[in-house]
Amino acid sequence: TAPTAPTAPTAPTAPTGIASSTMAFLTSLSQALLYAFGPFFCYPWKLLINAAVGDGYASGYKHFRRDHTTFLNLALHIVCLYFQVASNFCLLVCLDKRFMTVVRPLLDDATFALVESTHALSLVTAISWSTVLMQSPAPASCRLLSAAVIFAAHFGAPHLPSDPAFIEYSSYALFLALLLLCQPTNKLTYAYGAGFGAWFFGCFHLSKLAGGMYEDQAATVAAAEMSALFLLAFLSMDPVKKIAFFGAISLKVCFVLTGQRDFAYMSFAFLAMLWQGVSHIITKQQATLMALNKDKSSNKSPDEAQREKVAFEWSHVSYFPVLLVHSCHASLAGRAYLASKEA
Repeated sequence: TAPTAPTAPTAPTAPTGIASSTMAFLTSLSQALLYAFGPFFCYPWKLLINAAVGDGYASGYKHFRRDHTTFLNLALHIVCLYFQVASNFCLLVCLDKRFMTVVRPLLDDATFALVESTHALSLVTAISWSTVLMQSPAPASCRLLSAAVIFAAHFGAPHLPSDPAFIEYSSYALFLALLLLCQPTNKLTYAYGAGFGAWFFGCFHLSKLAGGMYEDQAATVAAAEMSALFLLAFLSMDPVKKIAFFGAISLKVCFVLTGQRDFAYMSFAFLAMLWQGVSHIITKQQATLMALNKDKSSNKSPDEAQREKVAFEWSHVSYFPVLLVHSCHASLAGRAYLASKEA
């Protein structure tokens, strides 16, 4: 008998029906968990999700280095790193205190004092985050410095002034000072100074008029606010701008109305995102997350392209401290953006 001709391999087919719907749902859920709690803030569970669905460091550095090369852009991002990491660990300290009030009846005085002094949630976050940063392929000096930043925030947060305005105003002063020094003739420098100055002024007067009005309903306000943030992040294909503006404004209003510092610190996660956007606009370098959302060059299915985009976003924010230090290291070494040589 004549030999049969080999059959041509069939091309892989895109998931359809239930599989496609499940993938889309899980991608949206992953995106919501990333953005709703402040994308650049870290919590112990966040690193577990990044390990499961996040992209690798090499991809993150390739895109980050491309979009962060100038002195001013890197310097402004260092201010944002201070703003975000300090606020992050101040929030964790607040959450630790709430946790301790829950477990207080279960512990004797000595055990309670020991557990309280460790700031368990903050400590676990610092250790796990630093471990992830130290395992990256960045130069050793970059890994050590980024881990040192995390532990400095952990140990320093309990000793910072209790008023969240200290972190907010000190970050604003540093950011504005850099703009005035490096871009004194740029109209955007003064637009930033006046715009956010007016925002602070408005929040101050709102606190005079309605401060603490809903203090007794703080839990209800928190549930409503977090539901809104989660839904906004879950339903949007491109949540970066929307959630940055909404989170910065709504969480700050929640802080004014309830007096709960947790809201203020969490609002800074989104306010710092806006400042990162300002740094990219002024330095004329594209913002990495926004550029990724605008990229339509992929020939993959929309669901697959969205999944890969969210995976990269997880790695971008999880590795942000070491990505920034690594890019500064490359610039100080006199290396321009050459992904093939610096990755």
